[in-house]
Amino acid sequence: MIKISTNLGGDNLRNSMVNFIKGILIGIGGVLPGLSGGALAAILGLYEPLIRFASNMKRDFKKNVHFFLPVVIGGIFGVFALSHLLSYLLEYNLVEISLFFVGCMLGVFPALVKQAGARGRKKGHVLLVIGVALISFFGLTTLTQTTQVAGHASFVSWILSGGIIGLGITFPGLSPSNFLMYLGLYQPLNEAISQVDFSVLTPVIIGVVTTFLLTAKLVAYLLRIAYATVFHIIIGLVITSTVMIVPRDFTLSWMTVLCLIAGLCVGGLMSRLENQ
Repeated sequence: MIKISTNLGGDNLRNSMVNFIKGILIGIGGVLPGLSGGALAAILGLYEPLIRFASNMKRDFKKNVHFFLPVVIGGIFGVFALSHLLSYLLEYNLVEISLFFVGCMLGVFPALVKQAGARGRKKGHVLLVIGVALISFFGLTTLTQTTQVAGHASFVSWILSGGIIGLGITFPGLSPSNFLMYLGLYQPLNEAISQVDFSVLTPVIIGVVTTFLLTAKLVAYLLRIAYATVFHIIIGLVITSTVMIVPRDFTLSWMTVLCLIAGLCVGGLMSRLENQ
């Protein structure tokens, strides 16, 4: 059985630094097309504790805040402090950064599989993973090929954008960035992040928090009654999310290989620290 980092009362500096790094990865993953902050949270062992906290915030409130504070700070750092770098990489080094995140997800994937089977695994769960992966892949592929909607950047549209991001946290595998790109809001949102434009960020934050809190109780209930089923669905979505961000056309070079290996090393390190 894999250990999940639920030592919420611990004040160990190493644990805080690990959670800070995880927050950075989740923050970047939340704004990188093809990725899901929720999927990375699940892979990094933070999804279940986060859902439990959000569904019942009165229980162990101070301990939960102490545990998740480094994650939140890391996420903010990943989104804001690296927004300019991310914009540059997305424009000029999309292949390299995509392969790095593919490596990260592959590196920690075995830990997610262990976590999904922590309370038992049946043959039907394997079929469920395959079915979810195939359905979500073909569904997203079809949507990518047929959907192009120009969004109107109003206050309401930014709240809806935040709602989409919130769903990406609650339902791992859902990539909010992809949907925002379809709506024509991804680039404006990224610019607002880099410029710290609160006229955009405020409604987005409202949408994120409201949607996440409203859906967390539902997910917490599903985890209680069907833990293995929920996590095997997550595995299927994570497989799709990983496949979707693999660059379709790129030249194999030492840099692309290095980025993939670096991602594998980071993912493997996160899994090792998680087990410890």
